[in-house]
Amino acid sequence: MFVVKFGGSAITDKTRPYTYLRGRVARAASAFRETQTVFIHGAGSFAHPHVKTFGLTPWGIALTKASLRRLTAMIVEEMLEAGVPAMPVEPSDVFWGRSLARQGVITHALRHRLYPLLHGDIVPSDEGYVVVSGDDMAVELARVYMPRAVVFLMDVDGIYTAPPGSPNAEKIRRLKSNVDLEGAAGVDVTGGIRKKVEAGLAIAALGTPVFYCSISDRESLEIIARGGAPENCTSVEP
Repeated sequence: MFVVKFGGSAITDKTRPYTYLRGRVARAASAFRETQTVFIHGAGSFAHPHVKTFGLTPWGIALTKASLRRLTAMIVEEMLEAGVPAMPVEPSDVFWGRSLARQGVITHALRHRLYPLLHGDIVPSDEGYVVVSGDDMAVELARVYMPRAVVFLMDVDGIYTAPPGSPNAEKIRRLKSNVDLEGAAGVDVTGGIRKKVEAGLAIAALGTPVFYCSISDRESLEIIARGGAPENCTSVEP
């Protein structure tokens, strides 16, 4: 079994609200067609503007939910075209805070040859409602299911020492699960990358291999689906 996360920046144009980058999901998802896989997608340009503008108010929650359903519907349609029948799973139905409270919904879908599809979302918690990112969900799913690997799909081909494209930026081939991000690890932890790296380190600490790959790198994804470790992605060693 695998857990695969489509990054919001990889499937939407974050500079333009509600802009879905069609074609990327199908190519990546089809690499896992012969496996048991739970998919997660980021919110990208569909939900972040609402949370930023309205916060966790009733208005903000409702707008975010509506936008995410639009995005999920497009992803499900594209996955089906690629021969990967997804089962959308509403995160607020199965998560309580950052904990998976109803595992059976996901397990049932897997047993019936469906591909559960979750997404970063606003979910109920002891404090009311909280934002749980797709990266958070990947960590929890790894803890519960202990998959063969967790894959973070990005709009770049791995984790770099500095923002990709900037002077002296170099791709990191391998990270250790005990790397100190506060020290001189040479890891780009700007913006949302830090959270993605932290999630990967937490997953690797559970004993599960982690890969950060380009969503366009079909060859590397096929290697992972066969149980291998591609050279073109950044890996995190347990």
